[in-house]
Amino acid sequence: MKQIELKKKEIEKIINLINAKKFDEVILKTKLLVKKFPNEYIFYNALGMALMNTGQFEKSLNILDKAIKLNENNIHVLNNLGLVHGYLANYQKAHEYFDRALKIKPNFLNALINLANLKEKLNLNNDAVEILKIALKYYPEDYFLHYTIGTIYQFLGDFKNSHKHYKKSLSINPEFTEIYRLMSMTKKFGENDEDFEIIKSKLNDKNLTEIKKMHLHFALGKAFDDTKDFKSSFSNFKEGNDIKNKLLRFSLQPDQNIFNNLKQNFVKKCDHLTLNKDSDKKIIFIIGMPRSGTSLIEQVLSAHEEVAGAGELTFLTDAIYKEFFLKPSGFDFNLISLEKFKKIKNFYNEKINQLNYSEKYIVDKAPLNFKWAGFIRKIFPNAYIINCNRDPMDICWSNYKQYYSSSNLGFAYNLKNLAEFYNLYSEYMIFWQKSLGEKSLLNIKYEKFTENFDDGVKKLLSFCNLKWSSKCVEFYKSKNSVSTASLAQVRKPIYKTSVASWKNYSIYLEDLENSLKK
Repeated sequence: MKQIELKKKEIEKIINLINAKKFDEVILKTKLLVKKFPNEYIFYNALGMALMNTGQFEKSLNILDKAIKLNENNIHVLNNLGLVHGYLANYQKAHEYFDRALKIKPNFLNALINLANLKEKLNLNNDAVEILKIALKYYPEDYFLHYTIGTIYQFLGDFKNSHKHYKKSLSINPEFTEIYRLMSMTKKFGENDEDFEIIKSKLNDKNLTEIKKMHLHFALGKAFDDTKDFKSSFSNFKEGNDIKNKLLRFSLQPDQNIFNNLKQNFVKKCDHLTLNKDSDKKIIFIIGMPRSGTSLIEQVLSAHEEVAGAGELTFLTDAIYKEFFLKPSGFDFNLISLEKFKKIKNFYNEKINQLNYSEKYIVDKAPLNFKWAGFIRKIFPNAYIINCNRDPMDICWSNYKQYYSSSNLGFAYNLKNLAEFYNLYSEYMIFWQKSLGEKSLLNIKYEKFTENFDDGVKKLLSFCNLKWSSKCVEFYKSKNSVSTASLAQVRKPIYKTSVASWKNYSIYLEDLENSLKK
């Protein structure tokens, strides 16, 4: 009896820690509890969930596999297995686990939402919407469900339905301030805008956490920018960025170490290492700084009949980390070999094939792949590499105005870090151009591309050996899903109002301007 009571108390403690998102504490506690109660799936499940939430996906999968053996029909374990396989880009496996959970409980909300998100990731957006509509029949008043469907409508460019569901979510849970930030991305604020007034008044709530305030500050930064109150806009952007920067504690040193390591080892190790041109798909890698025009170029290309836009894929970085990152020493590019290159290529192709694109070309638009341009050329010799650039002040200011869901962009929340990261990007591109040759990639300057748009599209298609398609000029009519910070801009025809927009804030950006290498 004492054991049962003890177990109940421990379960309550774990649930409270999970609800408080104290995942490190959950890991410490449940590691002890699985030893004490080796046949209790619930502690394995909690440990697996906590590991997943701290990015330890392989360890999470190992623990959850043990949990499912103890209780093979538990819908919560099945759902978590679906999630972790999704994070590991094992999309078919993820789908199987969500299906298993939903066969046991067809109205299991978590599995319905997670399956819809998986469908969106696989570019099956209509399927995602239909799944969420089914969920709404069961849970018409669930705020997170309305948030999820609002977000998928936003990705699809259906901003009317997106705002409708966002508003419904807020009516159920007014404290869900992230929605105000998301809505601000796809609307133009006016002086007496109702949402504008609500956000301002919401910020006076003393019970809001710093993170909830952060989302409001980003929303207000956008709203004041729309109404040309640049002083208030900058003040709010800075408040939001300061909160996020404090949470992330970004350091450039790991990136600098990778670059220094590459400079020492890449050329001497890779001179005679190139894999055969045997890929089933032709891959177009779009690289550059975030907010340099990468989304525009992806949308132009993916409007072509032979091209699928796959978004910001992590596969290349995942594979490179897997082969060259050694704990605790970090990256070791002394390990470069033809065998390692084959492993990276096989890993990448396996993940790409799970996306089930029928098109001949696939666009991988992960901007930070600029770090791996040399590897791309050696591992995928028939790939096309497009480097996007733009006025560095516009790039840095545009990044500073954005909130990113990815933790890989920690440099974006501090102007000094932004300048240093842009300078590092410039050093990378000088190094790659020198190492690989001028013709190894296509450099696109955003300002020139938008000024002479038709000519730019012709040059872009020619570089990728694609036939001319008028659809590429009318890219904004495409129904492709867009989940990046440019999701509103790419739904419009070419415009030039974003060029030199940083000058509205020039008095606040003098240190940034002086720190950038021209």
